[in-house]
Amino acid sequence: MFLTNRLKRVRDEILPGLNVEALVVLNTANLYYLSHFTPIEDYVTALVIHESKGAKLIVPRLELERAEEETKGLIDVIAYSKYTINDMSNVIKGDLLEAIVKVLHDMKVKSIGVEFNVPYSIIDGIRRKLNVRINDSSKKIMDLRIVKCEDEIIRIEKAIRITEKALKAALEVIRDGIRECEVAGIAEKTMRYYGAEYFAFPSIVASGFRGALPHATTSEKVIKRGELVVIDIGARYLGYCSDLTRTIPVKPVSNEAKDVYYAVLEAQKAAIRKIKPREKASEVDKAARDVLKEYGYDKYFIHSTGHGLGIEVHEPPRISSCSETILKPGMVFTVEPGVYIQGKLGVRIEDIALVTSTGCRILSTFTRDLI
Repeated sequence: MFLTNRLKRVRDEILPGLNVEALVVLNTANLYYLSHFTPIEDYVTALVIHESKGAKLIVPRLELERAEEETKGLIDVIAYSKYTINDMSNVIKGDLLEAIVKVLHDMKVKSIGVEFNVPYSIIDGIRRKLNVRINDSSKKIMDLRIVKCEDEIIRIEKAIRITEKALKAALEVIRDGIRECEVAGIAEKTMRYYGAEYFAFPSIVASGFRGALPHATTSEKVIKRGELVVIDIGARYLGYCSDLTRTIPVKPVSNEAKDVYYAVLEAQKAAIRKIKPREKASEVDKAARDVLKEYGYDKYFIHSTGHGLGIEVHEPPRISSCSETILKPGMVFTVEPGVYIQGKLGVRIEDIALVTSTGCRILSTFTRDLI
């Protein structure tokens, strides 16, 4: 039902807003959002939605059966192939661009919306072959995606529950003498065991001085006594992502490490208290920074306080000092202040917030105590 509603919103809101007859969707995340089909790779699939002539999903011949299964008959599926196809009326001879052009030509369109962040060769090819007017649809589609429906929230919560099981498994094995990659492997195995389609991003396990790298790659470094271990992992479930970070001590840790940890925790709590409808995203970011400034750690906080979460692990809204976003019910994003002292240690605590009609609900439940 919600897929039908999304296609209707494209026709009722996006097409009139862009003043175009049809929308051509090529971005992988947008394709999944509007069709439930996940391409095998970027820019081999397109979705065409016409104001009155229906929606057509254009896929490689290899993906025809899977696309028909995943779209559940709600969208017409057309395949293209560079090879000769006999007795298949829904297969177009040629490549993706030729298939898009044929569909648009058959629909007799004169104006279309296309995401301008896709390869220019496709946009230019459509323009040259059809002489149509093309407007940028990127922001309009994201305006739909930025507010999550109930089904999306359920999927995100399931991804979070899977990730929390993986965090628990990782916590149970973190000790003096184990390698970062071993911990990551156990977490990833746990996520797959409990139903993750895959991982939302490459898992991060960074100990000691490596914790000061916000996007550290997991290495063969051996975890040692007295170190903090930053573990940042996320599962993907039915197309939707989770993203959680905890900082785990291998005791005994220094008083400085404890001070940094509790400063980051207080910064996160302050940011969460700010989350409510009609609040500026920049004010949520400011609340976290103000706390870290009081503790003297603000100069070590070198990224934004959070980012949107959904089909992509990083999507709007951005929770940063320069964000112009006004929060609305249904927005889902991370709250993840961090302190990174180069050569010494790093601390990050990350949870996922849902903006409600009166404030916010934290969807993740894993303990934030310094265990």
